Amino acid sequence: MHLEAVGRRLAEHAAAFTATEAELAAHLVNHPELWGFGATTELAKVLGVHRSTLVRFAQRLGYAGFPDLREAVRADYLRIVSAPLDLANAGAGTEFGEIVRSVYERELRNLKQTYEHIDVSVLEAAARDIAKARKVLVFGRRYSFTIAMHTSLLLRSLRPDVRLAPDPGGSSVDEFFDFDSGDAALVFSLRRHSPEVQRAMDFLAMRNVPTTLVTDATPVTAVPERIKVLHAYIGSNSTLDSFTSLVSLGHAIATVVSRLLEDVEDRQRLLEEARAHFQRPIGAGG
Repeated sequence: MHLEAVGRRLAEHAAAFTATEAELAAHLVNHPELWGFGATTELAKVLGVHRSTLVRFAQRLGYAGFPDLREAVRADYLRIVSAPLDLANAGAGTEFGEIVRSVYERELRNLKQTYEHIDVSVLEAAARDIAKARKVLVFGRRYSFTIAMHTSLLLRSLRPDVRLAPDPGGSSVDEFFDFDSGDAALVFSLRRHSPEVQRAMDFLAMRNVPTTLVTDATPVTAVPERIKVLHAYIGSNSTLDSFTSLVSLGHAIATVVSRLLEDVEDRQRLLEEARAHFQRPIGAGG
């Protein structure tokens, strides 16, 4: 991805870069969405540097501070990603058109990053755990809850005894206090695991429940060793970022599960018959 204005400044100062500055420059070129839209603290954490290092780097390029560099990167990024998609000429060239195009391009980048680096063996192991389990738990809190709910609905269409936690009318404990090594769990959690998520993972590990965590956290910390981890790429921690990559991994797991189960077609047929019944007008015969 070619950053026009910022790229010129990088080229002008490249010869005098220190080793650290050269690494920062390379990361900026390869991950402009992080520099343009991510939080400074998160970017510093990913790079393994102090926030003051980012400020000095921005000043090295001739900006007053990091916020000015971020705005420049953002402007370059939006110009680039707005080009490939026309959106049927609706609002082309307008500010909102550029924003929508940037969202589209960001989604593609998130999915591409996720599947380019996915550990297929972990995904397969998670699917096998779910396919052979007596009971399955799908767990998610806050923003992750909707992803967990969607995935649990997919899995319920494939096999019986799939539970969603936390139960809106109860607590997480109510849903998996009786789980053990013959069951399986799938946990969705964004990078800052809440205390409840952490306690759930600790409990599942203590009970030897085969568990897979789907998360965008890098690196993953405070996760019990026996829990498998699937990484999804989001790109930054803005609340406006979508979680398409996590949803997609849920679909990928469910798709593999459907290939491992023998009675999926019969269950799907029963489900469609039930749906047809409930879609009939009230009072209709049959």
